Amino acid sequence: MKPNQIEILKFGTRYGILTGIIGILFTSILISLDMLYSQSIEKSILGFIVLIVPIIFTIYTFRKKNNSLIVEQAIGVGVITALVAAIVTILFTYLLTNFILPDFWDNSAAYNKILLQEQNPAITIEELNEYITLKRKMYWITYPIILLFNLCIGFVVSLLSGILLKTK
Repeated sequence: MKPNQIEILKFGTRYGILTGIIGILFTSILISLDMLYSQSIEKSILGFIVLIVPIIFTIYTFRKKNNSLIVEQAIGVGVITALVAAIVTILFTYLLTNFILPDFWDNSAAYNKILLQEQNPAITIEELNEYITLKRKMYWITYPIILLFNLCIGFVVSLLSGILLKTK
């Protein structure tokens, strides 16, 4: 690896860990406010901000430290930040759903069942139970979705940040 690539990797890793920790703090706040299972738009927007702002900050800090930035560097730093944050998030989610709150998936299913009944009062009990059973079988997909989501958001944010923050 070239020295510049090692620096990009170190930057992305360091700030990715910090981004993951911010995500853990955000989740802890949601738990303390009894909003972990909530599916509000405000919660989703805050979740985006918790990922996007640190990526932009990382790229900005990289540019400031090196007195220059090209788009490729921004993408490298941002995607590595998003990847490391995703790994931290996946590890925390696994710990949360299996050890800290071992009934997480059952509570999530119960919450979704109530929401589904409110949104669709005509749904039968059989349809509702079938939906919940299918959803429980699909919980494993949460982990790859976290990874793909972070990487996609990380790439787009890094590309846009790189274009806006690049030096001439």
